[in-house]
Amino acid sequence: MSPLEELTAAAFADGGPVSAGFSSYRPRGGQIQLARAVARRIEEGGCLVAEAGTGIGKTFAYLAPLLLADQRALVSTASKALQDQLFVRDLPRLAALLQRPVRIALLKGRSNYLCPYRIEKAALEASFARRQDAEDFQRIQVFLPQSGDGDIARVPGVSESSGVWPVVTSTADNCLGSACPKLSSCPVVAARERASEADVVVVNHHLLCADWAMRLDGGGELLPEVDVVVVDEAHGLKEIAYQFLSHSLSTHGLLSFGKELEAAGRSLARDHCDWVLHCSQLETAAKSLRLAIAAPHGPHGGRTAWADLSPDVERALRDAMAMTESALMRLLDVMADARSRHPELEKLAQRLSELLSGFERVVPGAVSDGVFWLESSRTGAGLHWAPLELAPMVQGTFARPRPRAWVFLSATLTPQPAQFGHFCDGLGIVPDETLSLESPFDYAQQALLCVPEGLPDPKDRDLMRNLLEREEIWQALMAVPGGIFILCTSLRAVSQAAECLREGGRRANHGRRLLVQGEHPKDTLLEMFRNDGRALLVGSASFWEGVDVPGSALQLVLIDKLPFAPPDDPVLDARMRACRGGGGDPFKDIQVPEASLTLKQGAGRLIRSEDDRGVLMVGDRRLAETHYGRQMVRALPAFARTRDLKDVQKFVAQLGEKARTLEL
Repeated sequence: MSPLEELTAAAFADGGPVSAGFSSYRPRGGQIQLARAVARRIEEGGCLVAEAGTGIGKTFAYLAPLLLADQRALVSTASKALQDQLFVRDLPRLAALLQRPVRIALLKGRSNYLCPYRIEKAALEASFARRQDAEDFQRIQVFLPQSGDGDIARVPGVSESSGVWPVVTSTADNCLGSACPKLSSCPVVAARERASEADVVVVNHHLLCADWAMRLDGGGELLPEVDVVVVDEAHGLKEIAYQFLSHSLSTHGLLSFGKELEAAGRSLARDHCDWVLHCSQLETAAKSLRLAIAAPHGPHGGRTAWADLSPDVERALRDAMAMTESALMRLLDVMADARSRHPELEKLAQRLSELLSGFERVVPGAVSDGVFWLESSRTGAGLHWAPLELAPMVQGTFARPRPRAWVFLSATLTPQPAQFGHFCDGLGIVPDETLSLESPFDYAQQALLCVPEGLPDPKDRDLMRNLLEREEIWQALMAVPGGIFILCTSLRAVSQAAECLREGGRRANHGRRLLVQGEHPKDTLLEMFRNDGRALLVGSASFWEGVDVPGSALQLVLIDKLPFAPPDDPVLDARMRACRGGGGDPFKDIQVPEASLTLKQGAGRLIRSEDDRGVLMVGDRRLAETHYGRQMVRALPAFARTRDLKDVQKFVAQLGEKARTLEL
């Protein structure tokens, strides 16, 4: 055992520093095994990929060896909420227990910090159409001088959905950089300076992938050099990396740019030209481009691979693109002399050049590899490119010498037990060590999986309505004493469930509060759900992961059907074609593993502690009646299983008995 392994194991031993800090602590073999594996990678270098079931205690398992090692580290997690938890609670608490006086820094993306320059500018120029936005702006003005770090998450009394945030924060597009007159008081600059001096830096996956994208483009870096990188909740890393390593050009972006340029030109160089005329030409061209992109789709929009366009549609699209490029070129000529008048105009001229070069990245021809498609909706349209495979682009990132150690962790990395190939191959990772640790929870006693008999066709467009209108299912749901999640595989299913639950007075009859995705911010919905104790929440993708509701506030999770990716996804379609062309089976090799991982995420919302009890109900008969469905079941924790709703009624009755016993 290496010295760091010995230190780490001792930290978690009975009577060690970790146990001293928690009255209910007891050594867990899985936690110690994981902590020692992380310590090994820190000392020896290389890559560890580990799946640690819920309840292992993986956060402390990777933080302890990081704090005990004399090396600089970066921890990336899935969300800003988890970032804050690590920075505010977990890291300081464990560092105190281990008596390690390390410097810890929190670093988020630029849009998470207030921009003093834009706030000062808005105070002079901005007019708010909504009274609430004006009041929010006043609160931000008061908060900024006393904020310390300028983190917008700490602004009191301002909703995360407030319309004022784009006015008081900056983006990579509009930040003036070193030319900013408020550079010395910039919270982003200060946060990056703290990160450059810290021993442990906490970031999220979006910032980590943005750093990768910037390095690949040769544009520098966002994150400091470190010795060790830990990627927690690593199951979501690939999807986020795709977002940052792909390219898009939207008509909304073109129209927004035109409005910004017109406002800046009239304010900073009014005498230079007729800004309204020139920017209106871009607006006309962008609207023509939107119509051309939307042509292959109906009024509700859709996605079409470039290769599937008819000759007439492609010709019209290229004509609209040429018109848009011409409008941008004319604006670039107009700004040739005006750009030197003010840093904002210089920045806008740079963005103009980037918009022009952006066309080359989203149209077949200049770039041969990858997937090209167009997408439209009721609110906008865009052209897109994505790599067919991510691994060739990012695999060099994991090579030594620095970072010398990588650790990838999640409760859901494998579509089948101990099968890490799907995750590793997707990112080009060659692990030096893999580790699979089962949850310590007794799922056979704590939870029941039910796929009811006689379910409707999972391809039925009214599946969710049919499920909720089936009397035995409805009775089972309403008998649950605690709260209920209805996790949907589409926004259509969310709407259908909400409509059904509001019909016939069902919500009033059973006294449950109905919470629906989109009616409030996600964090607000979850807080309302936890506080209520027996509410019913309907949500889609964002509620399948990263949601922690322990206790009786969540006792039943209903999933409408197996979460296969939508068939109109151009990247998925291209990957499947390539798989088929290489002699593979795209359904078995791509679709089933990815759906299995998503199902594990959704199922993982149910049991969050040793005292939790609950029912997982899946309204898709394929889970019980097909070979691949039974394969997915084997990837789930070892729930007790049934197809008889009477068993659910009995299990739910026991939950009620336990609740009454606790009340007494």
